[in-house]
Amino acid sequence: METIINLLMIALICVFVIDISGAIDTLKSSLKWLLTKGRMSGCDYRLKPFDCSLCTIWWCGLIYLFFTGAFTLKYIVVVCLLATFSGLIKNTILLVEDIITKIIQTIYSKFIDK
Repeated sequence: METIINLLMIALICVFVIDISGAIDTLKSSLKWLLTKGRMSGCDYRLKPFDCSLCTIWWCGLIYLFFTGAFTLKYIVVVCLLATFSGLIKNTILLVEDIITKIIQTIYSKFIDK
């Protein structure tokens, strides 16, 4: 069970870094600027597997399983499912953020705006 929880946390971290934080877009823009010696910047290209949360979850999950000695078929299937659900994980994180924002706005309007 601990392995599955760790895989889920790896998936959450991957989705946050790649899809939500914008860190990969900044990295790609900086890389393009560096390679063109400042003539070009932007993140309008693919840098798989680093800008694909599905790919990153897959590879990070497999690496984790390999180094923890848990490289079994059942855990590989868990990694497959988590990678497949990368879009759903992103949407769930954003939904939780929106719900908390709405709760805070409601509390603010009831107690502060009077």
